[in-house]
Amino acid sequence: MNITDSQIEEQLNQLLELHPKRIDLSLDRIQSLLATLENPQNKIENIIHIAGTNGKFSTLKFIQSILQAMHKTTNAYISPHLIRFNERFELGSGTISNEDLSMLINEVKNINADSPITFFEITSACFFLAASRNKADYTLLEVGLGGRLDSSNVMTPKISVISSISNDHHDFLGDTIEKIAFEKAGIIKPNTPVVIGRQPFEEALEVIVSQANQLNAPTSIFGRDWNIESKHNKIYYSDTNDEIILEPLKIYGDFQLYNLGLAIASVKQTGSTNINDALKQNNHVKIALPGRVQQIKEGKYLEMVSFENELFLDGSHNADAAFQLNKTLQNLTQIKDVVIILGMISTKDPAGYIKQFNNIKEIKTITIPNEGSAISAEVLSSILTEVGVKVSPATNLEEAIRYLSREHPAARILICGSLYLAGQVLKNN
Repeated sequence: MNITDSQIEEQLNQLLELHPKRIDLSLDRIQSLLATLENPQNKIENIIHIAGTNGKFSTLKFIQSILQAMHKTTNAYISPHLIRFNERFELGSGTISNEDLSMLINEVKNINADSPITFFEITSACFFLAASRNKADYTLLEVGLGGRLDSSNVMTPKISVISSISNDHHDFLGDTIEKIAFEKAGIIKPNTPVVIGRQPFEEALEVIVSQANQLNAPTSIFGRDWNIESKHNKIYYSDTNDEIILEPLKIYGDFQLYNLGLAIASVKQTGSTNINDALKQNNHVKIALPGRVQQIKEGKYLEMVSFENELFLDGSHNADAAFQLNKTLQNLTQIKDVVIILGMISTKDPAGYIKQFNNIKEIKTITIPNEGSAISAEVLSSILTEVGVKVSPATNLEEAIRYLSREHPAARILICGSLYLAGQVLKNN
């Protein structure tokens, strides 16, 4: 029996009704459900657990590419998805099928019965059950929100990985970088190695290292134990044992260099002996990261702009990510005016985000389609009046693209502010 995407959506919507809140950080409910399922998370070997504010997905994908070059099989839990929910469950060489996902949801939902549980908690339980039945050499888990009380934080990993930490999700994680770092560092387990990526805030690094020391968790830290840099059109990774020279990345963003370095340092912690040979295959060059500084080179949206326009898409939604995105745009070979189409959800800081960009000529705001927590285009526009850039709302994405192309026919048009928006663009292009 073929299960359609619409049928999957209907099942997922039923899961949303099991708890009055979309987010209610706690481990009690998922631990109870997992116990009823005979704790599948404890039957999964070699888990690599990845937390951080920015770069989790990219780091996961780089780790995955290295492991696969080493002829290791992988499962991966990814959050959020861009187009289809199935993207969250990677089992072996591909995403879960609608048929398998449907059966899995039904099984776990029936076992949970009517017990209150959030959407992310019950779908995390679904993944643990699926991964326990689909054995892989390594399972990569991306934290959904925070770390300490995230639904993925119910097992002891082989390695904990913490990418860049910055200000985001203040309503759930705290209003200082120290509080946020404490929540992210909650994935660190006693006597379990933790690999720490480049941190834009020294305070965050101090919190992570302190937590690791308290738990006797060995640390491998960017700038102390390993380093990565780009020079002479090559990538140089070095640690206490090796220096490895790699081909340059083909994706945009200098920050991706640090995510690659974090991935290499993480795989090094597995103790595998053939990592250097795997790295020399340069699989990282083949990595594509949808919705991350992605140039749209085909499709209906590109057809709406002039020949001289460029169209970019990025799912960044916090100030540090915006800073890195602005830096990337400034470093592109061809200098162009930049205009922005912005959509954000209500937990974000639109003004703080936009203030990270230089020389923006104009902004059109839109309401993210099919997203209940989206800030309306009108409200978003009014929030940004303080930024000092010409800003106005648009009815929809198509109107915004056509307007900016008409008014700025040679500009670089950037669609940004939310992964949910990035997903809608990719889905409908």
